[in-house]
Amino acid sequence: MKPDDDLIGFKKFVGHGRRFDPEIIIRKNGQICFNAGAVNKHDLALFKYAILYMSESNKRCAVKFTNNNTDPAAITIQSRPGSFGISCRSFLNRYDIDFSETYKAQFVWMDRSKIAFFNIKDLVAT
Repeated sequence: MKPDDDLIGFKKFVGHGRRFDPEIIIRKNGQICFNAGAVNKHDLALFKYAILYMSESNKRCAVKFTNNNTDPAAITIQSRPGSFGISCRSFLNRYDIDFSETYKAQFVWMDRSKIAFFNIKDLVAT
């Protein structure tokens, strides 16, 4: 019997020092971004476009992920090492969402519809 035989069925954790909590980030440059935890947990790298929605009555935003570029509201996702987000300065301005600082928040993920929901009041300056 080998020493590692006692670990059969276990998966080695190789994420030491990484963040795994999914978060949404609103950056000072007018981008809405998702951290690596969100990208990995919800397979966001599979998508090329996002569509933004706003509920003005309760100040709640929704980001719907899609690969359909025929929707006129589709925004190309900018995916680079260490960054996954969309440029949306006009959306932030239209709905008076402050981006004078960088903010972050937790979000609710709806897997069935591939939508991330977050509340403006939950944004915290970083």
